Amino acid sequence: MGLTRTSLEGLSRRVADMGITAVTPTELTALTDTGSAVGVSPVLLGVLIDSDATEVTRERAFSLVACAVSGAVRSEHALAA
Repeated sequence: MGLTRTSLEGLSRRVADMGITAVTPTELTALTDTGSAVGVSPVLLGVLIDSDATEVTRERAFSLVACAVSGAVRSEHALAA
């Protein structure tokens, strides 16, 4: 799955509406791969995918990662991770 501005916005809406558990593992992998490619902290990415972390902690990590990634994702063009 390539990450586009549209797919990132969709993920963000889903997290806002239904929580981090509404995001599939494949979508989280695409987000963390892209985050890693643009220099997001590995610790922050680890929190995002840590199923043992609290939901609110993972949602906060999602917010920070999504903000960092959003500037690197071009509208309708996948960023190669």
